[in-house]
Amino acid sequence: MTASDQQFTFSRPASLNRWRVKRQIPIIAILFALLAAAGVAQAAASMHEIHPPPKAQNAASLDQMLDHLTDSALNHEGLDRSNLAIDQVVQKASRLIRKASKERDKEMHGKDPHSPFSRVLGQAILALTDANSYLLKLKELQNALITVPALTGGPAVDTHQTCKDLNRQFRAVLTDLTNLKLLIKTLPLPQRAIADVILWDMGSRLDSAIHRIRLRTIRIGTALALESELNLEAH
Repeated sequence: MTASDQQFTFSRPASLNRWRVKRQIPIIAILFALLAAAGVAQAAASMHEIHPPPKAQNAASLDQMLDHLTDSALNHEGLDRSNLAIDQVVQKASRLIRKASKERDKEMHGKDPHSPFSRVLGQAILALTDANSYLLKLKELQNALITVPALTGGPAVDTHQTCKDLNRQFRAVLTDLTNLKLLIKTLPLPQRAIADVILWDMGSRLDSAIHRIRLRTIRIGTALALESELNLEAH
């Protein structure tokens, strides 16, 4: 999505306001989707209509990435496939973080640097950053499992610390999502109405994706005899 060169303001004509809202809100949908590597058809379709990105014909969809990430076997090939899916999701999320940061910079140079939309973008950036950190820690744990059959001097990483990091990042992501939903309620009505429809449509998909990634983490921890050290709860 390419941000408009003009700053959003409710003093603009109504038609321009609606156009601006349609350009801004899909980034919230995609941010939510990438937090859990879950595909959201409505949000993706909306994003495509606005600015279709160049895409390889056989590029994996977010749904396929999620399947590879969570359902791959725990052998070397399956773990490599899962790690590749993590890298793909993290790359997509990182690109969105950059785009959201540019949009937020433009908002912060407008009349109201602390506008509701600016705060929503800031919280979404934090959520994506924490989600990336969680997925990279999961990849770290999977790499430890790959090396187990050929251990000579112990794991290359401190798996106990990795479990602690995963516990912390999991709670951070859930807190980020809660705060993001609360901040969306502070948006002006036109933006909030669109965001609420998106959230209603994708809520169950997001919950399912988070649940699947949580189960994947526990499965890896169990294979490493670390399941008692994982406390992936929302507290």
